[in-house]
Amino acid sequence: MKLYEKIILAVLAVALLTVGILILLKEQNVPQKSETVTVYKADTLQQNFAEVAEKCIPAVVVIRTGRSIRGHPAYSDPREELYNYFYGEKPAGGKVQTGQGSGFFIRPDGYILTNFHIVNGQDYFTIVLADGREFEAKAVGADPLSDLALLKINTKEKFPYLEFADTDNLKTGHWAIAIGAPFSLDHTVTVGIVSHKKRTVGMNVHENFIQTDASINPGNSGGPLLNLEGRVIGVNDFIISPSAGNIGLSFAIDGNLSKKISGELLAHGKIERPWIGVSMAEISAQHKKMLNLKSGVAAVEIIRGAPAHRAGVKADDVIVTVDGKPVNQPGDVQNAILDHKPGEMMKMTVCRENRMLDVTVQTEAMPSKRFGALR
Repeated sequence: MKLYEKIILAVLAVALLTVGILILLKEQNVPQKSETVTVYKADTLQQNFAEVAEKCIPAVVVIRTGRSIRGHPAYSDPREELYNYFYGEKPAGGKVQTGQGSGFFIRPDGYILTNFHIVNGQDYFTIVLADGREFEAKAVGADPLSDLALLKINTKEKFPYLEFADTDNLKTGHWAIAIGAPFSLDHTVTVGIVSHKKRTVGMNVHENFIQTDASINPGNSGGPLLNLEGRVIGVNDFIISPSAGNIGLSFAIDGNLSKKISGELLAHGKIERPWIGVSMAEISAQHKKMLNLKSGVAAVEIIRGAPAHRAGVKADDVIVTVDGKPVNQPGDVQNAILDHKPGEMMKMTVCRENRMLDVTVQTEAMPSKRFGALR
């Protein structure tokens, strides 16, 4: 090979090597896509909990309940008998405290949301604020079927209050913070996670529970269950325990349901609940597969003369969707019904003998007297 050919080859080799180095350097300077990893620092999370407690505790109250009692005079006084004859027997003995629970302000003008079982059968209510002040309150609305009630303090003072979160966005595993007065230890804060959503356990006629392992004990009932933003995701209601102490099975009435019920109680003092007259049960995944269904709730019995009966729904039908949304638990159907006012139309798709049928049901107010059942 001639000398000039060797020189040309050497120059080309150097040029190629230089280009390769430049390309390599350029690639190293280009940001590479990587999986995003969110790191939660312990001190940041701790600060979140502290901020929620500081912000929300002033809006949470202790509710002391009591009843008036009648005493008996130690001796018979003719004048007292004469007074009782004309004016009725005078109460004697005063008031006796019978229980204690929790609640929280939902408006600045003194409206407090709590559980119905706390106020049921009680004559008076003393509200204790976080700063120790006490106010008398009156029951202004109640809904036994969801175990919610509303109290009102009559004063011009404005109170700190809590807002509701949209629990449609709540997920299992999210943090849950409870505030209440377990065993009379007022304004106690406990923390856990959301263990399950849309739980039904047969406690109430209308129920949609958030299950949590946040420690709840007697006295917590009626207090708020909060997210990390300090918004209400539920109203603490009850626990399941063989020992009356918390074992990690706590239940709170869903925030969206609580918000809707409290809004109705604010407006009317009671709930005119829509009703279609269907008794339902959950069906197994195997049964759904056999029917080639992705969703469904079994209609166990139909109340004679009720809206569902008049619309043609039959026992053993499988309710697949309500208003276009799939349903998998009786609570899903109940919540969909509650989204309507009595008299409104509700669309359902049912599976009957492997055929899909569209049915329109006109809801009506739940009657106080039940009809006979069609099985």
